Amino acid sequence: MIKETLKIFSQNVRKNKTLINIILENNKNTMDIILVQEPPKSLIRRVLSHTNPLGDPIYSIPNHPDWTLFIRQDPAQENYTRIAFLRTKDSLHKVKLSLFTAQRHYHM
Repeated sequence: MIKETLKIFSQNVRKNKTLINIILENNKNTMDIILVQEPPKSLIRRVLSHTNPLGDPIYSIPNHPDWTLFIRQDPAQENYTRIAFLRTKDSLHKVKLSLFTAQRHYHM
């Protein structure tokens, strides 16, 4: 199946975990791509560490079963500033490649 149009939703969620979960749930049947600025980062757990007696923290970004998460990490920054979700219901492999393998930076 070839899609002739893509529906893209873009939102700055200001690190709000509830808002990103609402956006993912409400748009799972209407949008193809969701672009998120300032995604939230939640502590999952701490793992054993030889240097930190409390353990090293492990963080994650909210996820949804109907969406595939794509992150382009900037080595100069510790936090993610932009992420993208692609709907898993449709085959969007060509879109995935063009969004994240190009040599240019895409500003969301």
